[in-house]
Amino acid sequence: MHTINFMKRGKVWIGFSLMLFIVQSCSVSTNSNTEGNDAAKFVNNNFPDFGKMLSPEEFLTQYPGEKVFELSQDYPLTMPDESQLPEFLNIPFDEDEHWMEYINAVRDYSFEGMIEVDFVAQKSKVRNWYHMPWMHWGPQGSEGFHGLAKEAEVGPYQLGPNQTESHQTYALGFYNEFAGYTLAQMWKDGDNPNAYATQAPNGFPVGTVIFKLLFTDADETDADYLVNPMTWNAYITPTWNNGLDTGRIVKPMHLIQMDVMVRDPRADQYGTGWVFGTFCYNGKLNNGKEGSMRAENLVPVGIQFGNDPQDTTNFINPYPVKRTIINPNLKQTKINPDSTQLPPQHLGWGGRLDGPVDLNTSSCMSCHATAEFPQVAPLVPKEAFIGDTNAMGQLTKLTETQAEAFRKYFQNLRCATPYTDNATSCDFSLQVSLALGYFTEWKDEDVAGYWTSEYERLPVMMNRDGSPKVEPNEPQQP
Repeated sequence: MHTINFMKRGKVWIGFSLMLFIVQSCSVSTNSNTEGNDAAKFVNNNFPDFGKMLSPEEFLTQYPGEKVFELSQDYPLTMPDESQLPEFLNIPFDEDEHWMEYINAVRDYSFEGMIEVDFVAQKSKVRNWYHMPWMHWGPQGSEGFHGLAKEAEVGPYQLGPNQTESHQTYALGFYNEFAGYTLAQMWKDGDNPNAYATQAPNGFPVGTVIFKLLFTDADETDADYLVNPMTWNAYITPTWNNGLDTGRIVKPMHLIQMDVMVRDPRADQYGTGWVFGTFCYNGKLNNGKEGSMRAENLVPVGIQFGNDPQDTTNFINPYPVKRTIINPNLKQTKINPDSTQLPPQHLGWGGRLDGPVDLNTSSCMSCHATAEFPQVAPLVPKEAFIGDTNAMGQLTKLTETQAEAFRKYFQNLRCATPYTDNATSCDFSLQVSLALGYFTEWKDEDVAGYWTSEYERLPVMMNRDGSPKVEPNEPQQP
């Protein structure tokens, strides 16, 4: 679940103090969707809905009757009542007999009222869902059909033996009302977001549910489980293009993965406070479903509530994966053993939880733990790209796992705690890190100047797919 990664565009990091305290004259306009007394209950910012799209004339002419994506941004200024806590918080997530029940209940909670409206958050009649602002900014910015933001490259053979070419992933995240309250605290002043909203003693409250739908331009010829796809049109780059934004086109994108995050107080005992889950699409189970109902073809890959730092089993399931290898020594990752439902999965390092479009040398929780502002830490340490390879050039075993940075990467980090000294925690949300970073890039470009604090640390340059940026004359790791 580490595919939402941060990419800098060749500039130094923006001043931290500027981000937290300075209010610029170029204010964000306000336009509330509420009226009267209700307006005081919601954030009234009017952030852009998306960043990349056909011109209005082209869209209206070529797609008559369709609607463009609208950002759900009426974040609640009042904490939801405890009566709104999800019922699945009563299901044991760490027991072999119940974890599958738990993660399927999270999926059902996320889908209830949303499948019927094609995941248009504003139309749900069951519960309120919100989107992250500022995902529109920059070359990776969200597109206008469904708000999908450019996410990660999918390397050859990552999805299966028939996938000989690279593909790409785009994604959209949804935040429930508990998470929306934290977004309100962060973004209620659109010119001066509060980065401390996700750091202790603050942070996402108990009951937070975040889910993300991930789409790929790969299809059933690349991976047979993508048959009978759930398809959305999207305005995307023809290929990954090394992260550059050139020549976007309209292209069908197919649902391949769903990630969930739950702030569950019972996970505090494991030193994290979060429960992660990942699902893989399997269209072979379609059985007549059409449209958004095909989201029900998502099958649990597993659940994770810690990184099992005590287990140093050093293995990688290399691409192309032939079968799911489950590590029985892991206590804080549970993997679905049903090969009749779940397509073969590469998982993460040592068999930790990871999705089909994620890197097989990381884990959901380790990557998300690095979420911070500014994003000083690499989302994946360089040691995760150094090791032995097979005849196809795919990693089979890492050789630098004793490095301090790698060991830290698989420790358990408490929620709302910074991963790096002098950075602020984004409480395991990489989209929070992205949004704050994009906002500061925009502000820096608008004022056309620099601040002293920008020169106080050396930034870590990152590609959006999580791999470390290769410096000139430095060999690329497989």
